[in-house]
Amino acid sequence: MEFAKKWWHGVLVAGLAAGAACGGEAEVAPPAQTPAGAPLPAASSAAPSASAVPPAPPSSATPSTAAPATAHVAMRAPVPSALGPDLQALGIDPQNLPPMEKLDPKALRGVMKLLARSLGARCGDCHSEGDFAATTRRKKIAARMWDEFAAKLTTEDGSPVFCDSCHQGRIVQLDRTDKTALSKWMDASFVDGLKRKDGKAEECESCHVDMEMHFLALWGR
Repeated sequence: MEFAKKWWHGVLVAGLAAGAACGGEAEVAPPAQTPAGAPLPAASSAAPSASAVPPAPPSSATPSTAAPATAHVAMRAPVPSALGPDLQALGIDPQNLPPMEKLDPKALRGVMKLLARSLGARCGDCHSEGDFAATTRRKKIAARMWDEFAAKLTTEDGSPVFCDSCHQGRIVQLDRTDKTALSKWMDASFVDGLKRKDGKAEECESCHVDMEMHFLALWGR
């Protein structure tokens, strides 16, 4: 448990769910993105292995070549997570995600690989080179997304969501070049397409508390 706490207090990973979601601010420049329509690797029903879940790159990995933060992004509506079997193989119920700090070291390492898969991310996209325990902006955001999005939301039909549900292989998955179009898309995809587990209505304020448009910037501090 002491190891797990050390991992966690360095805060976590790449992203659950990283730039997911909403926030009005510009994202940190993303790594090369998965082409639109390209499927994620098929979820494994067995325990993750070197073949089922590719290992994270070495700690010396540097952030991927970035595209401009203002580049157009093909936005995709949230879908049920394809990683339910992988989470179950780690002893995690995808319908009832535990607090991240409660994960044992083995499960936490497995979760980090699934996060990297979900976002098409490398170690260096979220971790500080040479000090994986160091707190970074994206690790803080990833932790909050686990707590606020993946753990609290489902699709409209009640299917579990995870990082891959929204990111679908990309760190940046919102096109911010047209704010009006983005707002309409978020209403259709997030407000109408997702459901809260607490039974309350899903609405803009579920994420933008007090209609704070730049909540990712606050989470990353």
